[in-house]
Amino acid sequence: MPFVVAAYRGGPKERLTVGTWKYEIWECKTGFTEPHEHDGSCGLWERTAICWDSLWFLAIEKASTLPHAFVQSIYTVNGKTRTIYEHVEGGGLCHGCWERHENTHTKHELDEKTGLCTPCVDVQKRRGPYTRTASGNEFMCEDCRAAFRRVHEQTAYEMGWDANTRLYRPVLDISREDANRD
Repeated sequence: MPFVVAAYRGGPKERLTVGTWKYEIWECKTGFTEPHEHDGSCGLWERTAICWDSLWFLAIEKASTLPHAFVQSIYTVNGKTRTIYEHVEGGGLCHGCWERHENTHTKHELDEKTGLCTPCVDVQKRRGPYTRTASGNEFMCEDCRAAFRRVHEQTAYEMGWDANTRLYRPVLDISREDANRD
C-alpha cells in the first residue's frame, strides 16, 4: 500500500499518493481527416480520459483507436511529464525522412498542375507507426525502421552484444507484449 500524502486536488476523493502515475489521453480536435494533415502542427487538443498506475496499457489502447492522439505519463509526486505514445491514423510523418529532406531541400519545385512542391509531397508520403528507437520514440516509415534495425543488429554483433529486440519496433506492439506479461 503506497504512503498517502495529505494533499488533495479537486476535493477529498482525489487523493494523491507517493509513486502514483497518471496517464492522460489527449485527442486532436482540429477536425483534420487525412493523415498528412497531422504533420506536427496540430494545436487543438482535448484531454479525453485518464488512466492510473497499472492501467497504463488501457490509455495506449484507447489512443490507438483515435484518429490522432497521444498519451502523456505524469508522475504525481513531482509533476514530471513525458509523451509515451502517439498515434496518427495511417501513420505519422517519418521523422528521419522529413529531417533529411529539410536539410537538403533548398528550393521548392512547384508542379504546374497542383501548385505543390513535388519533393515535399513525396517525402510526406513516407509515414509509419510510433516506433521505439535508441534515442527515444518517433514516427518511422518501414524503410527507415528496417535500415536502423539492420545497423543496430550489425553494431551489436560487432561489439559482441545481444541486439535489443525492443528497439526499432512499433511502441504499440511492445506495449501489447508488456501488458500480456503482467
